[in-house]
Amino acid sequence: MTKPTPPRPPEELTKPQARRILSQMGENGKPPELGISHVNVGNESYLKTIDATYIQDLVRSGEGSSFKLIQGTYGAGKTHFLYCVRDLAWRRELLTAFVTISPKEFPFNRPLAIYRAVAQRLELPRGADGEETRGIDDVIRRRVEDRVAVDGKEETRKWIDTALGRAPISRHSFRDAAVGVARAVLDGDEPTARRLGAWLRGEDISLTEVKANNIYELPSNENGFGMFRSLAQLVHRLGYEGIALLLDEAERQVTAEAKPTKAMAETMDHLRELIDLCGKSELPRTLILYAVTPSFTEHVLPMYPALQQRLGAPVQFLSASNPKAPVIDLEALDLEPRKLLVEVGKRLLRVSKRAYDWTPDDKIVQSNLEQLAATVTEEQLEVGHRRQFVKLSIRMLDQLRLGTVRSLTDEDIQELVHDEQALLLEHVEDDEPVETFLGLPIPKKKKPPKK
Repeated sequence: MTKPTPPRPPEELTKPQARRILSQMGENGKPPELGISHVNVGNESYLKTIDATYIQDLVRSGEGSSFKLIQGTYGAGKTHFLYCVRDLAWRRELLTAFVTISPKEFPFNRPLAIYRAVAQRLELPRGADGEETRGIDDVIRRRVEDRVAVDGKEETRKWIDTALGRAPISRHSFRDAAVGVARAVLDGDEPTARRLGAWLRGEDISLTEVKANNIYELPSNENGFGMFRSLAQLVHRLGYEGIALLLDEAERQVTAEAKPTKAMAETMDHLRELIDLCGKSELPRTLILYAVTPSFTEHVLPMYPALQQRLGAPVQFLSASNPKAPVIDLEALDLEPRKLLVEVGKRLLRVSKRAYDWTPDDKIVQSNLEQLAATVTEEQLEVGHRRQFVKLSIRMLDQLRLGTVRSLTDEDIQELVHDEQALLLEHVEDDEPVETFLGLPIPKKKKPPKK
């Protein structure tokens, strides 16, 4: 293993960014897309292992790839953790693609949908201003423009013809399209750049439109995985360190099915194929993380032995002493529940002070946050209490900032918590959300009829 070096430090927290963080987390308890490092705590040991063992040693130095499951119940912080890994990947100069699984927009049983989602969401590391460069065609455009600014047009043309035009990429049509986009950007041929860019993004386009550029196939389910491999192979040729692909399961209401479906079987087969690709030279410099609930290991794996063999039976959980394990368990963090909430509260206080130039008595405010942490952990046994605590903390901080900073009584804290619980109960229906995996319902046994 190469000697670990620290990643580029996080960007300094600006006042507008601090206000956006508090607004987003205060409204729904969900993590901010940008600035996650300023509110993160409790998962540092996992991030350290991912950075040293996978991003630095495997992806950047070894040109390898890996697939990991991120396991946690709803509200356990799966999206939060994926944002943390994305932030870490950006600071290591990796490209990222954050994809929220959807049965309509991203059905995993269709390889073309997998490729399209990655190609359209692939993005460069964001700077302090949050500027986005997203989509494989815009990534190529940005690289060409940057090289022209440094080396000039002629040297850039030579680079396109050699580094890209002779790159060992699985599908020659993909290489030809990428080279075509680069040359079109260099020559100011915007119609060609847009046309071939649409092909690279997996958008609907006719074969007639691209034949003039010597492209004789269209992205499809038959070549979807080959397109994905080609994209991974291209990224390093463009001069980037690799890709972090982050898959997140959306929370939604669906109808449970009693038996495995054809779509589920196809999905599992494609997932197995994706796992098999990791570690091969065909998929270089790629880290794939997929967030699941515990129902995946309980209900899905036993039905698909081929997949179970690859992920382990029994499932092993990643730790400092077992860094090669396939699953990261977000219910086993660095801090015990109450201490974790206290530390989260401290970070939210720092963000609030930065957002509003607020200078309260820290001892009084932190004492209130500790009381709130104790109450929430006593009344909420599930890990979903973390999201509730975030919303309550920001609500409390606003009340203290807009009113008078004072020590809250036990009755004040209880009233705050019970008000939030009442709001939650208003949204609870008889039909609970069904666990899903890759956008499909996880089959469960039917309940026996009531006698």
